[in-house]
Amino acid sequence: MVVTRHTRPRRVWTPSADAVIYLDGILRVTYTPAPRGGRVLLVGELDATNISAVAPLLAHASAEDTLTIDVGLLEFVDMAGLRMLTGLCRDGAAHLTNVPTGMRRILALLPEAEAADLLPDCAYSPA
Repeated sequence: MVVTRHTRPRRVWTPSADAVIYLDGILRVTYTPAPRGGRVLLVGELDATNISAVAPLLAHASAEDTLTIDVGLLEFVDMAGLRMLTGLCRDGAAHLTNVPTGMRRILALLPEAEAADLLPDCAYSPA
């Protein structure tokens, strides 16, 4: 009796394009590498309870190139979270995309020059 073994093509393991870099009960942070910078997706609530863990992660992720931070799925952001995000934007380390209406309202309270710099890719016009 002859047994032939069917061989499958070898699969090379590659990490997933999206990596969860932070997860707690209220916030998930996903990072997707890109040739120029990377993309971070924030889902849930960014506030004083998780800002001390998230801030260094985003600073590290933006060390190489400008980071795109998608905030469209944030349900809540307190002032600590907003300060952290705007600080990254002012430093040129990141820019925000998919900015929700509630966050735009808060940004509208900032002086016009500061707020316009934070949303370069959005049709932002202060009231």
